[in-house]
Amino acid sequence: MERPCIQFFTDNCVADSVGNMLTSNGHGLTRLRECMARDTKDPLIALACMESGHVLVSHDNDFREIARRLQMTQKQYQKMLHRVDLRCFEPEAARRISDAMALIEAEWLLANERGEPMVIEIRDNTILLRR
Repeated sequence: MERPCIQFFTDNCVADSVGNMLTSNGHGLTRLRECMARDTKDPLIALACMESGHVLVSHDNDFREIARRLQMTQKQYQKMLHRVDLRCFEPEAARRISDAMALIEAEWLLANERGEPMVIEIRDNTILLRR
């Protein structure tokens, strides 16, 4: 099976090494600073990713709370936003996401097939899939 080309969007808090690793694996990348002001509010970032179909990569815990701020139910919000939430030590983030790349690609294909969001939480020693 051919590897998918996933379009990722890295939040301001994500190290360049993570984005560089994503592109070196053949994926598309938009960095927040390339298309939005650095102080763009999280709800606007989430809406932009939902509209464009990008997978949001962030070290920011705030994205869990955005549904409430957008006056959406968690179910509505979760159906629309693909995310990779980095909950690992920042200097290890590129390596951790690289280690998880085959899983991320498989989950992205499955999520699109099912019409569901992909939500993956990458921690220091574990990876959590939310389905």
